Amino acid sequence: MALSGKVAIITGSSSGIGAGIAVAFAKEGAKLSLTGRNQKNLEEVVKECKKAGCQDVLINLGDIAKDAFRKTLVEATMKKFGKIDILVNNAGICDLSPLISTTKEQYDRMMAVNVEAPLFLTKLVAPHLIKTKGNVVNTSSCATSMIIPNSGAYIMTKAAIDTFTRYLAQELSAHGVRVNSINPGYVPTNVMSKVFTKEVSEQMDKAMTKATPIGRTGSPEDMGHAVVFLVSDKAGFITGESVRVDGGLSMTTPALG
Repeated sequence: MALSGKVAIITGSSSGIGAGIAVAFAKEGAKLSLTGRNQKNLEEVVKECKKAGCQDVLINLGDIAKDAFRKTLVEATMKKFGKIDILVNNAGICDLSPLISTTKEQYDRMMAVNVEAPLFLTKLVAPHLIKTKGNVVNTSSCATSMIIPNSGAYIMTKAAIDTFTRYLAQELSAHGVRVNSINPGYVPTNVMSKVFTKEVSEQMDKAMTKATPIGRTGSPEDMGHAVVFLVSDKAGFITGESVRVDGGLSMTTPALG
């Protein structure tokens, strides 16, 4: 039980990678403050967490891009649990398009969710993490190490997260707080189904399976295991790192080009 008694906020935890991280934390004894925009999905994740052994789960329904909701999230977590040990900035959106057709609205929304929300939520949570000598883990992307068509604005947001991770690790290290990111490879989730049609998703799955040296696509469980390690005492000498959890996908840029 590597996270026994630890209190964790996990954003974007109603499905996909966030849900995988939540269940992995539940298995390791953490108390959870989960947030997303889909009540039904969040409730399903709570059921899975309880099956995994966690009975202390708080649901926070709202838009992480809104400053008022971020404040409510932190206040509700502190009211229920009295402390915060871990912040996982996982919520993100991906809206792919060529640069020449990318709209200001697409860019603004991705920046709001993928960059501004982690920055300002971390600002709110940092004083509590300093008290507990806690951890921050940001979800970035292996795309920051690759050139992927139609993803310029999206990659910009994730590259910002990589830099934010390194900077924040330096700023908070004197307070005993560690900061890292995971950079997932291709993980088929409902986020992908929103970006692509079913036919294109199936084609992507086949292409990415072939392109990934380890011979399969990633899973939410893979990401959960990686985050559990990064916030555990076993990773106590690791900070400021962007850990690629991609099965080697980022080594195959030429094949994807």
